[in-house]
Amino acid sequence: MKSKIKKRLIAFMLCMVLVLSSATSAFADEPQNTDSQSQAEVVTEPAADEPQNTDSQSQVEVVTEPAADEATEDTTTEDTTTEDTTTEDTTTEDVSTENTITEDVSDTPDIEIPSKKEWSVQVGNATVKVNGSADALPADAQLSVTEITSEDEVKEIEKAVEEKAIEEQFSIKNIFSYDIKFLVNGSEVQPTTPVQVSVDTPEITSSENAAVLHVDDNNVAEDMKGAVDGEGKVVFDAPHFSKYVIVQKGNSKVNVTIEYYDDTQNSKPMIYASKKELSPGESISNYDIADNWKINWAAKSTTDGNFERISDLNEIKFVSDCTIKVYYTPKDETIAGSTKFYDYTVKAGARNGTYYSFNQLTNDKSPNIVNNQKLIAGSNSNDPNVNQNYQEYQKYKISLKDSNNDTKDANCYTRGSSTIPGLLKEIDDSGNVIFNYAEPGFFVDSDYSIQFGGYIFDEKRNLRKVYDDYTLEFKRKGDTYTLNGVRNRSGDWVTGAGNNFYPLDSVLPSYEESQRSHNYYFGMRYDVTFKIGDYVGPLNYKFTGDDDLWVVLDGKKIVIDLGGIHSAAGKTVDLWYYIGQAANLTEAQKQQNHTLTILYMERGAGESNCQMEFTLPSAKIQQVDQTQMTNISFYKTDAEGNGLPGAQFSLTNDSTQATMPAVSDSEGLVQFQQLVAGTYTLTETQAPKGYVTPTTSWKVKVTADSNKNLSAKIYLADSRELGKLTGGEYQIINSASTPVQPPTPGIVETKKELSHEKYIAKNKDGTYNLTLNVSGAVGSESYANKLDVLFVMDTSNSMKWGMTYSGDSSKKYLSDYRTNSESRFYNQQKAVEDAIAKLKNKKNVDAQFAVVAFDTQAGIKTNWTKDSITYPTSVGNYESNNWEAGGTNYQAGLRKADELLKKGRTDATKIVVFLSDGDPTLYYGTNIYGQERVYGSGSGYDKDAMTNAQAQLGTMSMNYFYTVGVGPQKSYSNLSSLISSAPSGTVTGSYNGTDSSNLKNAFDSIIRDATELLCTDVTVTDTLTDEVELVNQDLQVVVKDETGKVITKLKDASGDEVAVSEIITVSTAKDSNGKTQIIMRFKPSYKLESGYTYYVTAKIQPTTKAYLKYQNESYTDTGDENTDEYLGKDKKPGKDTRNDGTSSKQKGFYSNESANVTYKYNNETYEKPYAKPVIQVNASTDSHTVHKQWENDSDKVAVDVELKAYVTEAADSKINPDNPKYLTNEDVKNLPTSMKVNLSEAKEWTYIWENLPDKYFYETTDGIKETDIHYTVEEVQTDATKAFYGQVTESSDGKTTTILNKKKDQEDKPFIEVTKTFKGLTKTQIRELANPENPYTITLIHTDTNTSKTLTMNAGELNDILQGNDNEKVWTYTWKLEDCLDGTYKVSESNYGKDGYDVTVTVNGQQVIDWNDFSVSTKQATIEEYKQSRNTTTCSPKTFSIGKVNLIVAKLTANEEYFVWTNTPVSISERKAIVKLISDKTNGIGFSPEAELKKCYFYSGNGIKDTLVFRNGEIKYDGQDELTFDASKQWSMFAAGTYTFTETQNAEIQITNTYSEQTADLDLIKTSVAGTKFDGAEFKLYKKNDERAYELQKFEYTDKSGKNQTRETIQVINTEGSEAELKNLQSGQYYLEEVKAPTACMLLADKIYFKQEKGVIILTDKNGKALSSEPTMWTLSNTAGKYTLTVQNEILYSLPSAGGTGIYLYMIGGMLLMFAAVWILYKNKCKEVLEK
Repeated sequence: MKSKIKKRLIAFMLCMVLVLSSATSAFADEPQNTDSQSQAEVVTEPAADEPQNTDSQSQVEVVTEPAADEATEDTTTEDTTTEDTTTEDTTTEDVSTENTITEDVSDTPDIEIPSKKEWSVQVGNATVKVNGSADALPADAQLSVTEITSEDEVKEIEKAVEEKAIEEQFSIKNIFSYDIKFLVNGSEVQPTTPVQVSVDTPEITSSENAAVLHVDDNNVAEDMKGAVDGEGKVVFDAPHFSKYVIVQKGNSKVNVTIEYYDDTQNSKPMIYASKKELSPGESISNYDIADNWKINWAAKSTTDGNFERISDLNEIKFVSDCTIKVYYTPKDETIAGSTKFYDYTVKAGARNGTYYSFNQLTNDKSPNIVNNQKLIAGSNSNDPNVNQNYQEYQKYKISLKDSNNDTKDANCYTRGSSTIPGLLKEIDDSGNVIFNYAEPGFFVDSDYSIQFGGYIFDEKRNLRKVYDDYTLEFKRKGDTYTLNGVRNRSGDWVTGAGNNFYPLDSVLPSYEESQRSHNYYFGMRYDVTFKIGDYVGPLNYKFTGDDDLWVVLDGKKIVIDLGGIHSAAGKTVDLWYYIGQAANLTEAQKQQNHTLTILYMERGAGESNCQMEFTLPSAKIQQVDQTQMTNISFYKTDAEGNGLPGAQFSLTNDSTQATMPAVSDSEGLVQFQQLVAGTYTLTETQAPKGYVTPTTSWKVKVTADSNKNLSAKIYLADSRELGKLTGGEYQIINSASTPVQPPTPGIVETKKELSHEKYIAKNKDGTYNLTLNVSGAVGSESYANKLDVLFVMDTSNSMKWGMTYSGDSSKKYLSDYRTNSESRFYNQQKAVEDAIAKLKNKKNVDAQFAVVAFDTQAGIKTNWTKDSITYPTSVGNYESNNWEAGGTNYQAGLRKADELLKKGRTDATKIVVFLSDGDPTLYYGTNIYGQERVYGSGSGYDKDAMTNAQAQLGTMSMNYFYTVGVGPQKSYSNLSSLISSAPSGTVTGSYNGTDSSNLKNAFDSIIRDATELLCTDVTVTDTLTDEVELVNQDLQVVVKDETGKVITKLKDASGDEVAVSEIITVSTAKDSNGKTQIIMRFKPSYKLESGYTYYVTAKIQPTTKAYLKYQNESYTDTGDENTDEYLGKDKKPGKDTRNDGTSSKQKGFYSNESANVTYKYNNETYEKPYAKPVIQVNASTDSHTVHKQWENDSDKVAVDVELKAYVTEAADSKINPDNPKYLTNEDVKNLPTSMKVNLSEAKEWTYIWENLPDKYFYETTDGIKETDIHYTVEEVQTDATKAFYGQVTESSDGKTTTILNKKKDQEDKPFIEVTKTFKGLTKTQIRELANPENPYTITLIHTDTNTSKTLTMNAGELNDILQGNDNEKVWTYTWKLEDCLDGTYKVSESNYGKDGYDVTVTVNGQQVIDWNDFSVSTKQATIEEYKQSRNTTTCSPKTFSIGKVNLIVAKLTANEEYFVWTNTPVSISERKAIVKLISDKTNGIGFSPEAELKKCYFYSGNGIKDTLVFRNGEIKYDGQDELTFDASKQWSMFAAGTYTFTETQNAEIQITNTYSEQTADLDLIKTSVAGTKFDGAEFKLYKKNDERAYELQKFEYTDKSGKNQTRETIQVINTEGSEAELKNLQSGQYYLEEVKAPTACMLLADKIYFKQEKGVIILTDKNGKALSSEPTMWTLSNTAGKYTLTVQNEILYSLPSAGGTGIYLYMIGGMLLMFAAVWILYKNKCKEVLEK
C-alpha cells in the first residue's frame, strides 16, 4: 500500500516539475518591461562606422564633441547611454531618440577652448543635423525631430507658407515641415546661443532654391534666410526651436490647368480645358469662359493629389502648379437665329405656249445643261396622275447611285429613305451655293418674277421669292442647339420642327397650280459660325428629315450629304473628324473661325420633316448677308513695337453680354470677326509670358455710315481713339513683368553714333547697285537724330542791363531792352532764336523745342513744339506771395524744366541750355506752417540758393546740360559750378557769353556736340553672301555735301586740298571663308568733315546658288527697314518710286553676310553694323496652255485638270527622258501650290498657266547646273469622268497640251467582304431567315466615320449566293460592300434566332456575349507565297513574255504610284497585303519607295483581253503570256507573278452563327405501386421520322474493353446520383416500350407516348396530342428543368421488405447473453478458487 502511495506521489511531483519548467520557459520568452520609469541603463561605446537606425519610431541621435586642436594622450570618454523613450502625440508621429554623445576634453587646464557639438537625426529619407557650441544646450539634451503629418496642422502650415510666397513672389514646388526641439527628461529646452541647422533631403539638389520659414503658434511665417549649399543641403541659423518649414522653390512662373466639366451628366465629361501661366501670387480674374454655361462649383488640386472644394475662385492666388476643376451646369435658353427661306413656284401658269416655272430659270454659277441633266423642284414621275411639274420640265433627269448603290433619278422620289449624294459641289468664297449640275438657282439671294397676263390685267408672279426676315427658334442647352421651329417677320409662330414642316404656308402664292395643300417647294439656308478655342467637348451635327439636306464646313467640306427627294433620313456627323482632334490643334487653329452652312430643300410634294440638332462652342447663327457685320483687328506689342504672341483677349457686347475670345498670333495680331453694330468692351484677360496684364479696358464702337456699311474703332477710357502703328493698325502695348524703371537721378545715357547707311537699287537689267555711306553727322538720311532741346531763359530784372555793364550806370537800365541789341535780354533771345533756326535747318535732325522763363519763380513759355516758339516778352514776370518778381531763382527754373523733360519723347536726346546773367539769389523753402515760400538774399550770391538748385538738378534726367552766362563774367561767377551736380553720365559744358559773338560761338559748340561726330581711322567693310556676286570690280566712290553737291577735293591732315582718291581707297578681297569683301578705307589721319557724306557703290547680281536656293526654299530673308535707295526729299526709304521698294521689309536674300564701319573718336575705337538689304533673283518664266476636247459632245462635263512639271536631267543620274523627275511645289517653291484648274464649256475648255518657272537648278560635284522645265497636263479623275481617259497630245514647242476624252476601263472599287456562316441549319431554314417581311439583319457602324451599313439576305438570289451543303449543315452568305473602309466596326445582328435552337455567335473569332457596343477590327489578309515570273523590268513600249500570272504591278513615274492588275477583284485587306508585297524586298517585289494603298490603282479581269487604258497610258495582257505597254512616259518598271493567300476566305468581317438544337434529359424511375424502386427494367425508345413512322433508336456505349458498342434497349438504374437514362433528347415525337420488367414484376403492357419541343417534354397520346390527365401507371415531373418519368409495375409475389432491422437485434441480444454466461462462469470459477 505504501509502495502504491509512494509511486503516486512521485508521479504527481514529476508532473508538477514538468508544468513549472514549462511556465518558466514561457516567462523567459516575454518582452522586457519598456516603461520609461524602469528602464535598464546600457552603457556602450559605439563603433565609428556603426549605422544609424532609420526607423521613424526609434530614431538615433548622434552627438559628437570634437576635441581641442591640441589633444593630449590623456583623454576622457564619457559613457554612451542608450535610452528608449516613448511619447504619445495626437498631431505628430511618435519619435524615440537614442543619443550617442562623445566628448573629448583636453587636459590642459590653462587654456579654455570652447567645444563644439553636432546632433544628427534621420527622419524618413531626410537627415537633420544641428551644430553649435557644447554649452548652448544641457549636456543631456536630446534632439527630437518629427515630420508634421497631421492633416489640420499641414493645412495651416501650407496656408502660412502660401501667404509668405505671395508676399515674396516665389512659387512652391514642395513643402517639408518639421517640429525640431531639444528635450531634457521629456521637457523642451531652448539653446542659449544660436545653432546652425542643416537638412539633407534627396528631393532638393544643389541647383535648386529653397526658403526656410519658421512658423509660430499664431501660424505666422518668418523667413529664416536659409540657403542651399553646394551639396544640396538646406542650411539656416536657428535662435530657437519650433516648427520649421523647408520650401522647395519652383520655377519663375506658375502653370495652372483649368478643366471644365458638365456637372449634369453622371460621367462628368470634360467640355473645355485651358492652361494659364501666371506670376507667383497672381490670380485669375475670370474663370467663366463659356457664355452658355454657369459655374456650379469648383475644386482645386492639393499637394497629395486630391481635390478640395473652393468657395470663391476669385480669392485664389497661385503659388504652385495646380489644376482647377470647374463644374458647369448648362444654361437653358431659347434663342433666335437669322435664316433665309426661298419660295419656289413650280407651276406659275401657262400662256401662249410658255409654261412659267421656277424650273425654267438658270444659275450662271452652276454648270450648263448637258444631256438634259438639271436639278429641279417638284418630283418627276412616270405616273400620269402625278403632275407636280409641267411636261416641259419632266425631261430633266440626273441618274446617280443612291446610298443603297441603286441607280436613281435625282428629280424623282427614291421611294424610301435612300439618299442621292454628289449633287452639291461647294460654297464658293463669295458665299454662292455651287452645284455639280445645272439648276435654276435654288439658293440665289434675289427674287425672280414675271409679268403674267394681257395688257389690261397684267400680274406680277414670283418664280422665286426670298424671305430674309424669318427666324429660326432654337432651344439652347449649354452648347447644344435643338431646332424648335420658325417664326415669321412679325414674330408669329408658323411651324414647329419635325413632321409637317411647312414654314411658308401662309405665303403660298395664289397662282401656284402644283399641289396646293401646302406650300411644298422651298429652300432654307442658315450659317452657324463657331471657334474651337479651349473647347474639347462633343462637336456634332444631327439631322433627320426630307428632302435635300447638305451641311458644309467652311464652304468646301460637305460633311452631311443627304441629297435627293426621299422620305425621312437621318445622319449625325462628328466635326472633330474634319477639323482635327482638339489636342492636336495649334493655337492658330483653335482661334480659327469656322462656318457651318446648312442648306435644306423640300422639292417633292410629299411629307416634310425637318429636325436639327447641333453641339458647337460659342456658336452664332449668322445672317447670310454679311454686309451687316464687320471685323476689328489690332496688334499686341511690347514697348519697342515687337509683336507679342499668346495674349488673350475677350470682347463683350455691352448690350447682349455675349463674349468672344481671341489670342494674338505669332506676329501679335488679334482679330475679332463678324461684329454687329453696337458697343463692346475689350479686355485683356491674360498677358503673354513675361508681361503684365493691364488693369484697364477699352471700348470698341461699331457704327454704320450712310450706306449702312459698318466700321469699328477702338477707344481708350478717356474716349480718345487708341493709338495706331505707321501702317494704320491699332496697337496695344504690354509692359514687361519686370517694369523698366525710370532713370535713376544722376545716371543718364547719351547715345551718339556715327551716321552710316546701306541701301540697294535694282537696275533694269536685273543687276543691283549696292551703296554704303558714312558721314560725320549724328543721324542719317533714314534715321533722323531726334533732339528735345529745352532753353531755360533768365527774366530777372538785371536782364534789362547792357551786355557790358560793370558799374557804369549809363549801361545799367535800358528802357528799350526788348529791342536794344546792347541789352542782355535781347542778346539772350537772339542767340536762342539763331540756335533753333540752325537746328531746324540741320539735315538729318528731328528737333523739337521748349522754353522756360524764370526770375523770382518760373513758368513755361513754350511747351514742346516743332513750330513757332513763344519767348519771354519782358523781365520780372513771376512774383511770389512774399517776394516781388525779378529775382534770380535757379531752382525755380530747373523745377519747371524737369516738368517738361518728363513730357518729352522717350527716344529723343534731351538737351538743356540754362541761361542767366547772374548768380542765384533766391530759393524755395518751407515755413513753420509747412508752407512753401521763396527765401534768399534777394541781391548778391546766396549759397543756399545754389545748393537747392544743385539738388534740383541732381534729380533730373537728360543727356546734355549746358550753362551759358549772359553779360560780364563777374556777374555770374558761380554759374559754372551748377554743372557739377548734373546727373552722372550727362555731357556738360559751361560757356561765357560776354558778347553776341561769344553767345553765338557757345551755341554753335552746343549744336556741334549734339549733331556731329568728326572721327578718324574710318574703314567700311561689306562681306557679301553666297547668293550675291560682283558684276565687275568697278567700285565707285562719291563724296557729297549737305546740298547734294559732289565734292572732288578733300583736305588732308595738313589742311591741303587733295583728290578724293588720295584720301579714300576702295578694293575687293576674300575673307578667311572665301567670301567676297568690299572695302572702303580712309587715310588714318583724315578726320571726317562736317556736312560731308562719303559713298561707295558696287554693282552686284544673284549667283546660281541664289537661283538654286530660291527654287528649293523660296526667299528666306527679309530686308531691314530703310534699305531701298533714297531718291530725294519727298521720297522715303522703303517706298522708292523707281524701285518700288525691292528691299525694305521685302522678301529676298541678304546681300551681305556682315557689314560694318570702324572708326576712332576721342581715342577710342568703335565698330557699328550696317543694315542688311535683300536682292531677288531674275527668274525667267513661261506659260502653258491646255485644251480639252471630247470624242462625243454628249459626254461633255466640267473636269479638273492638273499641270505636271518635269525635267529630264537632275542630280540623280537615273533621271532621263524615259524616266523623268516630276516636280512639285516642294521641289520648286515658285511652282503653284496647287496646279489643278477646272475646265468647262463656260471657259471654252481652255486654261493658260502664267509665270511658270522654265529653269530647274540642281547641284552636282561639278557645281550648280540648270536645265529646262517641261510641262504637260493630266486630267484629274472624278466620279463624273471616271468612265473616260484623256488622250494627251503635246504641241511641237511643248507649250500646249490637248486632251481628248475617250471611254476607258473602270478601276475596281475598293470593297470589304462580310461573310455570314450558318452552322447547324439547313438551307430551307436559312431561307426562312431571309424572309423580307422580318429579315435577318446585320448592322455595321464604322467607329471613325460613324457611317452605317444595313445588310440583309436577298431571298431571290439566295441559291446563287449561299455556298455550302445540308449534310454538314454549314452555309455561307457573302456581301461585297463597295467604298467601305477597313478598321473597327460596331456590329449588331437582329432576327437571327431560330425556335428550338440555341445560338452562339462569333465575329472574327470573337464570341459575342452582348451586342451592346460590340465592336471588332476587320481581319487582314496575308500572302502565303509569291512566285515572280521574271525579274523586275524597266518598262518600254514593247511586248514582254511573262507566262500565266495573277498579278501585274507597274510602277508609274509620277508621284511614285502603282498600277495593279489581279485576275479577280480583291478586297481592302487583300489590297493591303498586295501593297505590302510590292514593297517587300525579301519575299516580295521590292519596289521603292514603299507603296501606299492610296497610291495604288487596282484593276481586275480574266487577263486584259482588250487594251486597258490607265490614265494616259495603255496596257494589254492576253491572260496567258504576253504583256504589252504603250510609249507613254508614265510607265517606269513592272513586275509580274503569282500569289496565294494564306486563307482562302479573306473576308474582313466573318460572322459565324452556330445553331444548337435545344434538347432535354429524361430520367426513368421504375417503382412498384406502393412506391418501391426497382432496378433491372429495360425499355426501347422509338422516334417518329419525316415519313411519320416510328424508328427504333439505338444507343452508343463503351464496353469494359474500351470498344464502342451499340445497343437497342435502355436499362433503368435507380441508384442515388445516377445519370438520366435518356440524355440530349432532340425535338420530336417518341414512345417508350418496356421489354424487360424487374424481377417479380409484371411487364408494362402500354406504350408511353411523349414529345420534346424547345427543351420541354410533355406526355401525349399516340397522335401527339397532350394528355388531358395523367395516366395511372406513369407520371412525368419537372424539377428545375430536370424531367423524371416514374413508371409503376405490378408485383407477381411478395418478399421480405428490404431495409429493416432484420437480425441485428437478435444478434446483439445473443452476444449479450454470451457475455452474461461468460461472466457467470468467471464468477463461479473465482468462488471455487476462494473456497479452495
